[in-house]
Amino acid sequence: MIQGVANTSAVVVGLGEYHVTKDPSLQLVCLGIGSCIAFAAYDRLSGVAGLAHFVLPEGAGRTTAANETRFIDTGVPFVLEALRSAGAIQSRTVFKIAGGSQMTVARGFESKLNIGERNAEAIEQAMSLTRFTISSTDVGGSQGRTVRLDVATGKILVSKVGGAPYEL
Repeated sequence: MIQGVANTSAVVVGLGEYHVTKDPSLQLVCLGIGSCIAFAAYDRLSGVAGLAHFVLPEGAGRTTAANETRFIDTGVPFVLEALRSAGAIQSRTVFKIAGGSQMTVARGFESKLNIGERNAEAIEQAMSLTRFTISSTDVGGSQGRTVRLDVATGKILVSKVGGAPYEL
């Protein structure tokens, strides 16, 4: 049960994982999103919701059936197909993203490791290839985030370390 939300159970979506559901009693959660991207989707009419926790921008030949949602370039098409299979109609599905922070700032590596920025660019590019747009984003900065998608309402709440939750 999630504190403050009656009759709701949490499904934690871990690194490189995704979850698609129509169960209104669930809340999908990505904890500790730093440089990763939380990719949320919701079709209000069908009630289909999905949340993915992408880790890196591209698989570059490292992708297998077991880890295709770890990478944005292979994960976006995979998750879009899972949403379609569950009954979502993409033309009415709302897509939102959060994450892409610069979490590792070591002297001399600031511009080399910028995985958060590369992830944010990769998700925008992957979605542009699908001809669908991301309606809302909360990317960048240097703070981690927790993302919660309430399947019953489609509301997406983001909270940064030490801050109050806000709707994306």
